[in-house]
Amino acid sequence: MHRLLKRQILKAKLSESTLKEIGPFLDHIDSAYRSFESDIYHIETILEKSSKELFQTNKLLKHNMQAISSQLERVAGNIKEVIFEIDLNGYWSYLNPAWEQLTGCSVADCLGQPCTQHLTDGSGNPIIDLMAIQLAGPKTYNLKTACKPSCGPEKWCDFSVKAIYDETGRIEGYIGTIVDITNLKETEFALIRAKEKETLANRAKDQFLSTMSHEIRTPLHGVIGLSHLLLAENPKPEQMENLTALKYSSEHLLSLVTDILDYNKITSGNLNLEEAEFSLDCILTGMKSIFQHRAQQKNIAFNIRTDHDLPDLFLGDATRISQILTNLIGNAIKFTEHGSVLVEVETIKHQGQGQPLRFKVSDTGIGISNQKIEKIFHSFVQANLDTTRKYGGTGLGLAICKELLELMGSQLGVESNLGKGSVFSFDIILNLPESQDHLRNIEVHEDYPMIKTTMENCRILIAEDNRVNTLIIKKLMKNWGVSFDIVENGLLALEKAMTQNYDLILMDLQMPVMNGYDATRAIRQSLNSKNNSIPIYALSASCGMDINHKLNEYGLNGLIRKPFDPSELKKNLLNIVNRNTVATDKVRHL
Repeated sequence: MHRLLKRQILKAKLSESTLKEIGPFLDHIDSAYRSFESDIYHIETILEKSSKELFQTNKLLKHNMQAISSQLERVAGNIKEVIFEIDLNGYWSYLNPAWEQLTGCSVADCLGQPCTQHLTDGSGNPIIDLMAIQLAGPKTYNLKTACKPSCGPEKWCDFSVKAIYDETGRIEGYIGTIVDITNLKETEFALIRAKEKETLANRAKDQFLSTMSHEIRTPLHGVIGLSHLLLAENPKPEQMENLTALKYSSEHLLSLVTDILDYNKITSGNLNLEEAEFSLDCILTGMKSIFQHRAQQKNIAFNIRTDHDLPDLFLGDATRISQILTNLIGNAIKFTEHGSVLVEVETIKHQGQGQPLRFKVSDTGIGISNQKIEKIFHSFVQANLDTTRKYGGTGLGLAICKELLELMGSQLGVESNLGKGSVFSFDIILNLPESQDHLRNIEVHEDYPMIKTTMENCRILIAEDNRVNTLIIKKLMKNWGVSFDIVENGLLALEKAMTQNYDLILMDLQMPVMNGYDATRAIRQSLNSKNNSIPIYALSASCGMDINHKLNEYGLNGLIRKPFDPSELKKNLLNIVNRNTVATDKVRHL
């Protein structure tokens, strides 16, 4: 019988007869006690086993947690950026070892202290602003600034901080990083200083080139101008050859100087393309007048062919387009001994904005071998030394054309056969003005006076301090029948413009007493109302990078560069006077 049942029977003090009567019932109770005891033992065995397993699992978990914690500590300890946590009260609750390297302060000394301490700006104000971080919401608050650690030198740091939210959306702390960007900032500042030095150096170089350009071009202007005057004064036959050689040599020297200065502008990145209305017909007519005589001297044909539906007016940089064509046509004529040179301009079908044009310059000259084609586009390079010795030149013409066309979004193509000739071509897209009305159509309008065809009765004021230039200009003006005044500085030009009326003012830019820029501004601001609209053009040998900007800033209408060809100068002056006459009459008719 089970011990627990015996204990209960003894406590009950039952008789023998009673025990016999309930014997079967007691047997069932005894069996139940024994089963219960067996179950209890089984449960205890299971609990003991489970407890051992739980203990082992807990031990393993603690080991893993210690390993992970140790690993995280090693990772955080090796991260160069500071990782931190701030509690709701604004105290440092965690700082990794990088904190000590950044600030020079011990992590243990800083934990539990306000986050407004140990890192301040130059004025001693705290850098981490918890209010600003709260306003940033779930986004990360970023700040790059110079900071002064309490235990170390000033540094530049990149702060990234964000708020930590619980499940209910309430802020329970802040977490972030601090990156030392001192070396990056020092490099940035060094680059800025280097850039400033480069800018100053480029400015000094530009000023030097501008001054040298003026100093070189001014005597060249005198030589070329005097050679033109002497050739126009019926020289003796034995003098003609010498004067022609003098004129050619001076013009050749000028072209070399111009090529070098222009190439410097392009390679320095300081050349800006203009977007102004121009007549393509005028450009091509100018090319015809410039190169027709040169081609006739070599007994070769020179023709220009255009599409019949080619618009006349375009928007673009007429000066640079003319420069490209001048180089290509000049080369074609220079390298052609027999045959012809042909310039073709045709329109290309296009569905976008603007009007694409294709320019071709073909010749029957010496040609270029396939091996030399790439070489000719390099600066200061020609196809071979024999070409340089025989034909001269700097080797910059095609390099300049190539660079200019790349600025326009185009490329210079070439097809050539050695001994048979070459074809240079390029495509450019030019915008069209709103109207194709042109100055040449104005003279048929009955409301306007006849446009002048000569310089007679024109009144021109010229400010020029160089004696040779003054001598040349005086002779040219007298030959053209111009009524003119010449003064030697800007102040005298201002005095003349205050008391006299002129059709045009030509202003040298570099003069004593008062330069051309200041004189022009003073003339524009003078009490003589006509001076507000009178055309004032710079007459200068300068080639500074910023000259166009300064012309607009001081109120000059344009630049006539020295030295100049007398016939081209006369044509330009007539165009200026006629344009001003038409513009004045338009205002009068309003």
